[in-house]
Amino acid sequence: MININWSDIISYSDEDITYFLFLEGKSIESLCRIRNLNKETIQKHVLDGKIKYGILAKSNDEEELFQVISKSGKQDKIEALRYLNDLNKSKLVQFIRDNYADMKTKDKENAVWILGEIGDKTVLDILIKASVHNHVNVRRMAVSAVGKIGEKDMEKIAIRALEDQNPQVVMYAIKALIKIKSENAMEKIKEVYKKTEKDYIKRTAEEYFSEVGEV
Repeated sequence: MININWSDIISYSDEDITYFLFLEGKSIESLCRIRNLNKETIQKHVLDGKIKYGILAKSNDEEELFQVISKSGKQDKIEALRYLNDLNKSKLVQFIRDNYADMKTKDKENAVWILGEIGDKTVLDILIKASVHNHVNVRRMAVSAVGKIGEKDMEKIAIRALEDQNPQVVMYAIKALIKIKSENAMEKIKEVYKKTEKDYIKRTAEEYFSEVGEV
């Protein structure tokens, strides 16, 4: 599942290069000569790589990859998705699409987060469902994903979320509308600004007014 592109070597860290060569079958001794580094440094690079990319190395199919990513820490999740190639990203999105309806709440939360990180523009249908889920974390992830993807077609999801009973969902909705540069949300955000008692919502609304227009 790891996508190694040597033509993009300038973007890889020294540790990445050592680990990727190790994955291609180079021994520790060979790596010492190739990289002109001592054995202790090479071993540390390999260990760091195993920790960093372990998610991808032990995932043989989309379902397994989804489960391993879901159980990992946030930074590990981000790194894993970063090094997936486009084909495997598409397969992961399709797995989520095919299985979303039957997922448990926590899996839905992770699935929607993954969709936002991948930035696939074809997942409007899933985000619509997620944005009205009865669990606040799923709704929050859905609105956050709208902002990350930044597609105008998803604007209605964020506008509707301005009416959510949870203030964090409302804040993420405003942030998404800032990224989309939605002028259609102006009146609703003015209403939110006047009614809310949450300072962080007021600050986010003020950021919207600054970016998109004035009160």
